Amino acid sequence: MTQAEEFTGIPGVAPRADRGVPPDRAARTGDDAHGTTRGGAERPDTAPPPSDFFAVAALSYAATVSSPSDGDLWPSAWADDGGLYAACGDGLGFSDGPWSDIVINRIDGDPGSGLSGQRLASGRDVAPVWTDPARFNSKPTGMVAVDGDGDGHDELYLAVQDLHCGPSPDTFNTAPAAGIVRSRDYGRTWTAPERAMFTDEFTTVMFLDFGQSNTGAAVLRDAVGPGEADPAGYVYAYGLDHNWRTSYSGVVPDPQDLYLARVPAASVLDRATWAFFSGLTPDGVPTWSPRLADRVAVLTDTRRVGTAAPVPMAPPPVPGSVLAQGGIVYNPGLARYLYTSWTEYTFEFYEAPAPWGPWRPFLSHDFGPFPWSGPRSAEPRHGGYATTIPSKFLSADGRDAWVQSNWFVGASTYGGSSYHFSLRPLRLDPMPEPGTAGPAPVAEPADGNLAAAPGTRAIATACRSGRIEVLNDGRTDRAEDSWNGLVKDTEYWGYTWPGPVRFERLEFTSGPHDYGSGWFDAPPQVQVRRGADWTAVPATVDPPYPADWTATGRRTYTFTVAPQVGTGVRLVGRAGGWAGYTSVSELAVFGARPGTGDGGRMAP
Repeated sequence: MTQAEEFTGIPGVAPRADRGVPPDRAARTGDDAHGTTRGGAERPDTAPPPSDFFAVAALSYAATVSSPSDGDLWPSAWADDGGLYAACGDGLGFSDGPWSDIVINRIDGDPGSGLSGQRLASGRDVAPVWTDPARFNSKPTGMVAVDGDGDGHDELYLAVQDLHCGPSPDTFNTAPAAGIVRSRDYGRTWTAPERAMFTDEFTTVMFLDFGQSNTGAAVLRDAVGPGEADPAGYVYAYGLDHNWRTSYSGVVPDPQDLYLARVPAASVLDRATWAFFSGLTPDGVPTWSPRLADRVAVLTDTRRVGTAAPVPMAPPPVPGSVLAQGGIVYNPGLARYLYTSWTEYTFEFYEAPAPWGPWRPFLSHDFGPFPWSGPRSAEPRHGGYATTIPSKFLSADGRDAWVQSNWFVGASTYGGSSYHFSLRPLRLDPMPEPGTAGPAPVAEPADGNLAAAPGTRAIATACRSGRIEVLNDGRTDRAEDSWNGLVKDTEYWGYTWPGPVRFERLEFTSGPHDYGSGWFDAPPQVQVRRGADWTAVPATVDPPYPADWTATGRRTYTFTVAPQVGTGVRLVGRAGGWAGYTSVSELAVFGARPGTGDGGRMAP
């Protein structure tokens, strides 16, 4: 948020139908040099298949760790001196001021013991504005710590972009230039080039976080061809074209392609030494080209959110693309690369076995429309933007991570916002190998209710209040519903487990009496997850599900299936009524007898 500027509604958001397409847009939305068609609806639908790597991917509905800081974005790097260095935009950083468009900070502590920080540098002492300073200011997009000059101490390299600012429909909607600045004294002073390194394309640069001092890059030594240079001597960076997220005014095309580059750690500031991923050899070895025009996207995703109709009395949806400035981190405990992206109301996370992919979506988390409730609220629920996972806070086994994101639109004074360096937990459990034999490894509670088993994670299409735990809290006096302001084709309530479970019965208890919505418009299906696939299985329902308002009122319906084995189960259907949601106060899952269900083996 830019100081001394006032916005109505979401900064930079202007419905394209209201504003129209700029006259020069036609010249920018045709086929480009890379054979892709720019723009939103102009491109054919391209989306990667879903990931089957994680059995559990569970994210908190709100930030749980705050810090005495102010600002957004916060790309970070873990340096050899043990500090986490991070750059924020539009704020004070870890200080009382003055305000600046870019602030460098050192952060100490951890999510368990608490976070503290120190402001180190800001504004034009960090980076220039390469475009018109009257219409653009500087924003951080990526950071890396690496000893490139061989003096035994890390330098910090910060990617910055010129982002449109001021009272204009194009505010935050175009980033025409980007460059790299360097600090040799851990963020206190900076050296910047006179001219931008990139213009129009590759202008949102996100360095791959390979852990402390970039040492994790050594893992790539197994992925190079004979005679290739040591990949551990490189810094890797991803880039988006034109803007850092959806261009709500339509002044430039929305980002739909993610690109990858590398540069020797000794010459990060030298554009001539940058090379761009240009494909794979038949043997799967990556190839690189110094020409930007030769690059090949490592991820293309043309999906758009916010395209469904709103339910009555809901705010209008905010359409947008799903690729945006976030972060890419290597998780050594799981040997996986994670890209954390976002949209106005959702988080969109991807994983890959290598920096060049294949990238697959593994988590889409819907927080619903504004207003959100802040971290100090009784029922906190909020998403955010510029999502990153600092490598410093990854657990040794990779299963516990912390997501940083920011939000301020419509925040209440009492509940607060996350417009500061804030963290929320992310739990990741890998999927068991297909063909796992023997008894289900998830321990069954004494009462047989697998919803209460260790490692169980409740899942839902959306939660109005963010209280997903009501599904398995053992109480029916509290309920949650799936309202997110949109008409949904399908929705679900269910669970995932870190290992296979064997079950044959679900007991679904509806929410309180409701006459506008709260029920399914037909008896919901039971679906079982094996790998990435959810498969419907026949079920009997007792008592019969009425599919109207009489299904509400905390009534319990028992769904019985043939014994099943899977890592997840859910009830799926379409909401009935005019308000577009279903409600639930409890969902229990009961195990099957040992030796029953798919022959006692996990299916592929």
